[in-house]
Order: sequence, then C-alpha cells, then structure tokens
Amino acid sequence: MDYNLGGTSPDPYGGGGGSIHLVCDHCGTSDNYNTDDADDGQFTCPPYPRTPQVAPVPAAAAFDDFMELSEPRDFAPGSGTWGEPEDLAVRVRWRYVRGLQVILQRQLEVLVERHQVGAFVCAVAGIVWVRLVAASRVFDGIWTRQVLEDHKATGRKNCSGSGDNKKPDEVKYELDDEMVLQRKDRRKVEFAFLRSLRMMLPVYSTLAVCFLACHIARETILPSDIYRWAMEGNIPYVAALTEVDRFLGSSFQDCPLDGRQLFRPVRVIGAWQLEAAAGSIAQKAGLRLPSVNFYAIAQRCLKDLLLPIDRILPHAHRIYEWAMPAELWLSSNPARVPTRVCVMAILIVALRLLYNINSQGIWEKICEEGRNPSESHHDTNSSTSRKLEASNSEEFGTRELLCAIAAAYDKINTTHDYSSDLRSYLKYCKEVIFTGITFSDEENHLIEIFWDMYKAREDDNPKDHVKSQSHSVEDIPITNGVKKRYRDGAFVEASSFYASSGHDAMQMLKSEMQDHGFHYMPPRKPRKSDGYLRYRRKRLSGGFIYVAHADYYMLLRAFAKLAEIDIRIMHISVLKLERRLACIEERIERSLNTLQNFSTGTGDELRSVSD
Repeated sequence: MDYNLGGTSPDPYGGGGGSIHLVCDHCGTSDNYNTDDADDGQFTCPPYPRTPQVAPVPAAAAFDDFMELSEPRDFAPGSGTWGEPEDLAVRVRWRYVRGLQVILQRQLEVLVERHQVGAFVCAVAGIVWVRLVAASRVFDGIWTRQVLEDHKATGRKNCSGSGDNKKPDEVKYELDDEMVLQRKDRRKVEFAFLRSLRMMLPVYSTLAVCFLACHIARETILPSDIYRWAMEGNIPYVAALTEVDRFLGSSFQDCPLDGRQLFRPVRVIGAWQLEAAAGSIAQKAGLRLPSVNFYAIAQRCLKDLLLPIDRILPHAHRIYEWAMPAELWLSSNPARVPTRVCVMAILIVALRLLYNINSQGIWEKICEEGRNPSESHHDTNSSTSRKLEASNSEEFGTRELLCAIAAAYDKINTTHDYSSDLRSYLKYCKEVIFTGITFSDEENHLIEIFWDMYKAREDDNPKDHVKSQSHSVEDIPITNGVKKRYRDGAFVEASSFYASSGHDAMQMLKSEMQDHGFHYMPPRKPRKSDGYLRYRRKRLSGGFIYVAHADYYMLLRAFAKLAEIDIRIMHISVLKLERRLACIEERIERSLNTLQNFSTGTGDELRSVSD
C-alpha cells in the first residue's frame, strides 16, 4: 500500500488528531487513515482485511514516550537529554572532579615509578586533595544557584547593551529559530559551570598538589622538575585527557562536555607560579608546612655542579640554621622569590666564605694563562672527577673551584628533550600536543606520506642530518657568550670561557655580563686584610645597574642556570641574605657589648661594697 503525504499532516506529538492518505497496491483503493487505525505498525485495506499492508507509522508516534520535538538535534550523543540546569550541573561537576582525581593519581604513579619518589607522597597527596576539594566548596548546594544567577546577570547585561540595535527582521529570525537559541543557551550554561569549576579547581592544581606532597614528604623534587616533566610529557598533564577517558569511559555517557573541553590545559604554568599555587593550596587547606629540605636539596645542587659535598655542605648548613630566612617556606605570594633560589644563595655565600672569593682576580689569571698553554697550571681537558678526589685537601682551591663550576655550567641542560631534533619534536606533537584528535582517512594518508618522505630524506643523507643538528662550538660563531637559535630550531650553548684564548674569554664574559645587566669590575689591588666584599646595586636612568667581579659572576651564572632563574634575581637573593646575616651579626655584637658592660658595672659595684 502506497501512501501519499498530500493530506493533512499528522500531529507531531502523536495520539491521533491527524490523517494520512494511503493507496492499496492490489486494488488501487485509496482512503484517509488516522494514526490510531494502525495495528502493530500496519494498515489493512477493507477489501482485503486478511492481507496486511505495511506502511510506515509517522516518526512522531514512535517517540511519544520521549515527548521529543520533530526538529533535528545536535550531532553529539545525548545532547538533548539534559533537563534541568541543576541536573546538568551535577553531571558536569561530578565528571570534572573525578577526572582531576584520575589525573592526580596518574601523575603520582609516574612520579613513584619513573622518578624515584617515595610512595609516601601518594598518601600525603590524597589528604591534601580531599582538603582542597572541601575548602573549594565546589559540592555546596549554593554553588549551582550562584553560577546560574551570575550567568543570567551576564545575559541580561549583554541584552541590555545590544538589544536596541536589533532590526525587526533579526528579531523575527530569532523567534523562528527558537530551538537553535535553546541549544545555544544550554551550551552557554554548560560552559558557565565549566568556567566556575576551573576557577575553583584549576587543572594545574594537580601539579601543585604533586609538588606540595613532595614538599611535605621531604623529597628533593623542585618546581622546575615538575614543570619540565609536564612540558615534555613525562608526567600526564597536557595529554591527560586520554587517561581520564580510559579510566572513566566516554564523557558523553554522563556529561555533555568531552575530555578536551574539560581537561585540556590552556598552558603549563611555570615553576615560579607552580610554587605559589602550592602555597595557596596549603593556605586554603589549613596546612602548617615545614621549610624546604635544605640538606637534601643543597646536596643535590652540589652534586650537579660536581663540587666537593663533604667540605661545602656543613658550612652551608650552619648558615641555614643560623639565618633561617623566611624564603625557605612556601608562600602564596606570586611575587616572592622561590625557595630554591634561597637555597642557592646560601650555597653561594658559603662558597665565597670558604674559598675567599672576594675580587682577587682568579678568573682573570686563568684566562691569562689560557693565552700560553705551556705556562698554564690547569689542563682544561682533564676530568673534574680527578680534582674532586683531592677535594678534602688544600689542592681544591679557588682556581679548581672556578674551573669546575665553568665546566659544570656547560653540562647543565635546560632545554627540553623534544627540541633536540625534528623527529623528537614531531613525535612530541603527535603524542602530547595533538593527542585525542581524530583525523579522517584522507588526512591520515597524507600524514603517512609526509612522514615517509621525511624518513627517506633523512636516510639518504644521514651525515648531513647529523651535522646539521650537532654543530660544534668551534664551527659556529658565538656572540655575547649566550645561546643562539639557528634555522633548524636547535640551541647552541656557549662553551667554557677558559677553553678559548684569554683575551677572547674575558671579552665574552664582559659581553655576557652586559647583556644580563651587570657591569664588570676589574680585580681589586691586594690588601692586608681581605674581608667579605658586599655588592650593591645602583639606580641609573630608571633602572638598576649591578656590579660584580668575574669570580663572583661565575658563581652566579652557574647557580642561576641550575635553578632556571634569571641571574639578577639570583644576585638579589644573595644580597638579601647577606643583609640578613649582617643584621644578625650586628645584633649579636650589640648583645655582647651590652653583656660586657653589664659585667663590668656589676664588678665595680661589688668592689665598692667590699671596700
């Protein structure tokens, strides 16, 4: 039986009230039928009652129970099944908080398995996370109402600002597309909830909780380590949305927002901001934190710089116990100097005191001897380990210290692993940056073609490829003693200054100091008493000018690179520590003088009484 839609269209909500015109295939009889005349989805012709003729029932009658409109819905599964905004808020919130917890668990697992962190951090992180969620009040009943009120207020403000500029045709067009507007408004509500959740519990809070747990557990993990691992994809963060989908399933089953919308970070916060975020979380959670594990962190720094630990660390630890600067405690103030910089400052002061680095011109002498290698007392190609064997003796003096620091400076790698070559960068983009993105078959085919072309070109010229990515310092001119970027995107670091000729080495050092805002000072004339030299900064032309000798600057640049901080900030931290130590010494001297005067006065009184 054929059917003709030329009659009255049926009621889109079902239940009768509409007719459909059908024509029998056997006898040609035509008649109007109601939707209620259908028997199990079939219509029968009166002359042939026993021969059922199948005809499709209008689509509206098949979805009466769902009360759906006969309008096309969004392509996203389940996009039209969310009823009240309160129910939507519960689903988005539950998915977001559970997803962050999964990301945090995976980050802790990687820290324990790959980076030799103690398993105790997992228990600490769990307590910190629960306290953070409770302090954020994200599960309070008032949260949903507050977000909806803010969303409505924003909508009214936008309407009042642009309502008078609408033309009648535009208003009529919006009334005709009421369903489109409803869907847009629902999406706005969804993202309003998401924005509120990201304000209360940011995605980067998982990294901050990891660092805070390591800090409480007395681990030697620094914020710069967490930042580097997150950037390189060594701990789940940028591509962590795949971990959430793998553990919790597809988000469309319980939330209208997908994983990229929920958990894709906008950027990876730096080490400075990460430490401030950890301090803010500790403050919200009501935690009383200890200071940093100075002994372990200082030992790690000395080991990275290949310096004698047994000789330097005890003196540095005495300064730490004596001064106890407030910068060794975490703070929520983003403008305060990081804790690792304070640790480096204590080590620099200890080195200056131990090796008498007070502008004697030792580095200038090393560079001068570099002009005449036959007269040089230092072999630049000798390994630093041989010097460290006699680190407890007097052989490891100021000369050996500066040479060891200069050699260790070039070995400190602050670049990311994915920037080593093009293949590593492409792999990083595929596995970290663009993870979770699906491509069509044609796009995948093009990607395979381009990848094969690149590998074929690399295999044809392996020597040229290696040469282009491993330029030696001798073949490439280095200006100002700083790293330069070349066409292939690789970075090249300046080699040790003492490896060059003496005149060129000093010129490179002076140029680098000038680039970093420092003014080179020549060595002082020998004095009878070489006391501790304190530097000052001077304001000139609206900015600060920093003065330093070459010996002291060699210490600054090495420790600043190790801490991944600007040299001027490292210098300011040293100056602040020196002022604190000078203040303590002044107070002790004043107390001793007062005690001595009190003893003298008491003795005189006793003698007068006896007389």
